[in-house]
Amino acid sequence: MSRFIIGTLLILLTTCRLHAQMMSMEEAINATLAHYPTLDAQQSALEAARTNAQIIKDNRLPNVRLHDQVNMGTANGLSGSYFSLGLIVPTAGARRPENSSELASGNIALATADWEVYNFGRFKAEDQLARADIAIGESALEREQFRIRQTVISTYLDLLWLRQTLKIEQRNLARVDTVRKVITNLVQNGIRPGLDSSLASVEYSRAKLNYFQMQEQLQRAFIQLATLTGRTVKELRIDTTFQERALLIKAPEGQLTANHPLLRFRSNMVTRQTSEINLIRKAALPRVSVLTSAWARGTSLDIENNFGPLGQGFGYSRTNFLVGLAATVNLTDFHRAKNRTVQQRWRIKEAASQQAAEQLQLQNMLTTADSVTATLQLALLELPTTLNSAELAYQQRLSLYNNGIENILGLTDALQLLSTIERQAVNIQRRAVDVRLERAYATSNFDEFFSLFRPL
Repeated sequence: MSRFIIGTLLILLTTCRLHAQMMSMEEAINATLAHYPTLDAQQSALEAARTNAQIIKDNRLPNVRLHDQVNMGTANGLSGSYFSLGLIVPTAGARRPENSSELASGNIALATADWEVYNFGRFKAEDQLARADIAIGESALEREQFRIRQTVISTYLDLLWLRQTLKIEQRNLARVDTVRKVITNLVQNGIRPGLDSSLASVEYSRAKLNYFQMQEQLQRAFIQLATLTGRTVKELRIDTTFQERALLIKAPEGQLTANHPLLRFRSNMVTRQTSEINLIRKAALPRVSVLTSAWARGTSLDIENNFGPLGQGFGYSRTNFLVGLAATVNLTDFHRAKNRTVQQRWRIKEAASQQAAEQLQLQNMLTTADSVTATLQLALLELPTTLNSAELAYQQRLSLYNNGIENILGLTDALQLLSTIERQAVNIQRRAVDVRLERAYATSNFDEFFSLFRPL
């Protein structure tokens, strides 16, 4: 009955993926990178930075304004100066002894243009900063792709190891069930005490709980990988190809490079902050602009400032133009630029320190991986001997128990030892693969790592 339950659970777990397409680790990575939302967000930020570069160039186009207005109102002038503050309507009219309520009409048209033609390098500094922002956007996208790839690899490996561990729990459950049946038969025939049957039942229940727990973890890992790749759980079936013997081959020499996605992002941050300090300095320098203006005006007042027919004011009777060259500088900007420059230097130092910390972390990861590889390879070489010894010990204890020489505790110890060694074997393989993954992470070279999971 127990074997029927186990078989049924395995069938339920595998038949839903029977017709699903086999997915390798690299295919899972590509599927995730093709749709993952955070990558879309990074891509949008990059496109915004590229568009901003064009906006900066558009801001340098000359300002050309056209204006025309037709007015009707009083025209009482008075000597004196004031700040209009944008609230007082300017009036041009003769000074009279009394205030007049007669109406006058007028018409004025205006065309102006101003163009900043030179600013001692501010335009170039703006372009450099825009290019630095684009470089950051590109490296941020690469960094996000790098991190997502790591997440997919970790999830895929979890599935791989959980499947192996599930097989171990399945074998252990079958062994415990066999021992339980043998003990039950011996107890029923009065050869063994009833306590042995109780202990065997406890061990069998514990083995089933371990098996069910491993099934739960495996299902969770499938759901996580399905979420990453945009597949449903029923559509997902992973390729379990694993070249164990490749772990015994010495990995090629690896080293850090400036092209690592994490280091390139930090390097671009330093470049960007340096570009901004140059723009701060250039922005305080004078600006040279070409100014042009032309206007035409009409009024219903005659040259003696007498009120005439309102219709006369709607045409143009005077025209003017003006061309000039203006240089503008705000002296206070030099003081502001000085303090902003000091602030920016601290930001450059912060970015450089973050880059150094990232590089140190990657170098430490690579050094650690290289230093433990040899030890793990020795452990891998020892695994076959250890597994054979544990299997032999279990068989011997089982034989001794059947012959009445060994007790139930010794047999249980042999069972647990064999399962522990099998789990330890998977753990050692996992650590060896993790070391290869750490080397790939530190060097950003994954080809040798992916070869572990490619068919020969």
